[in-house]
Amino acid sequence: MCAAVLATLQPVTAASKVSNYEQALAKVNDDGYALFIYGKDWDKRAKEHITLLYNSPIVENALGHAATILVPLPEKMNEEQKESFNKTMGKLQLPHVHSKHSFPAVVLYDKTGRQYGIVCGPPMVNPEADRIARLITRLRKAKARQDQLMSQANAAQGAERARLLLQAAQVEYIERPDKVEQLIKTADPEDASGCLAALKFYNNPLGDKINELPLSEALKVMDAAIANPLHTVQQKQNACAFTIGLIRRRVGTGGAAAIAHYAGIMKELNPDSVLGRSAVIVMRDWTAGLQYVRGWSPDSLPMQGVATEIQGKLPIDAAGKYEVRFEPTRGKTPARVTRVALYDGETLVSEDTRAFTLTSPASYYVTAEKKPVAPRILVTFDNDEKSRDTHGKFIIRKK
Repeated sequence: MCAAVLATLQPVTAASKVSNYEQALAKVNDDGYALFIYGKDWDKRAKEHITLLYNSPIVENALGHAATILVPLPEKMNEEQKESFNKTMGKLQLPHVHSKHSFPAVVLYDKTGRQYGIVCGPPMVNPEADRIARLITRLRKAKARQDQLMSQANAAQGAERARLLLQAAQVEYIERPDKVEQLIKTADPEDASGCLAALKFYNNPLGDKINELPLSEALKVMDAAIANPLHTVQQKQNACAFTIGLIRRRVGTGGAAAIAHYAGIMKELNPDSVLGRSAVIVMRDWTAGLQYVRGWSPDSLPMQGVATEIQGKLPIDAAGKYEVRFEPTRGKTPARVTRVALYDGETLVSEDTRAFTLTSPASYYVTAEKKPVAPRILVTFDNDEKSRDTHGKFIIRKK
């Protein structure tokens, strides 16, 4: 399959250089059009750069048989300039005003005039022909893959057609096929396949309504979205980022363990993406959690029912019985504790599962039969999102 796709990208003759759309239309073939667009008179170096690319053999080779046009784009146009520009462009449209584009750019269109790809931004600041050629080749390979999926979709029906249409829309680097949303609706009117929902998915499946759910229920919704096989890696990373923000807004750094969990998924999905790299910063700055020297507060109180480690150097350095004392200092709602556990590394050593509502100080007791190598204390609070106005301190001492 890959060999067949690559074969379609090997030019037999050079791209056709023409002056305007009318000339291009007479020469257009399956490789479509390529417009080399630069800012006329308002970008001093753009004409030089784009002209070098336009005349570069390696770029020309990457374009295959495409009809190519060099397009100067004035910042403001009088009637004469508009007429000239419209003649050059013909039925081809500039990138949509709200799309992520800049000039200079190499804009690729299929033979129907649909824009499917663009090379712009940082690669065009000081463009190197071999790099631009590689980016063009990537776009053309993506289009070949998309065309293949669309051909398969045209031969299918129902949910299978919807699935193939979704895959065509999810091909990386290029624009979606025209009217793909309507095509999926027609193929699967009830969206039994979930393809239409996946096409529309950005960062959460419920929109603003997710804010009405308790955090525990919202996380279940987000877990399902992250696990959805119809979602792309980018969509899943977006869902992770949204979930991290949701936890941060609801429970602050008290959701440190959950934040670290979703940041870890976000990084694992694609460590080299923007969100993958940002996951490292999230784990560094947003996962401080409970600190022994600081006690607890509304911002650091753990999520309801989640066992959370007390960070810091703990005074547990020998075998024996230890008291873990909770002393509330202020707040409108008392903290509720349901479990205190002593671990040595990952091994549970001892636990106290009595439940206390801390209207006054309370003590839990754990026992180490031998000196722990890596002592850890994990605490489980039972405060929900609406009862987090509580402050207090920890005291750990050997009995």
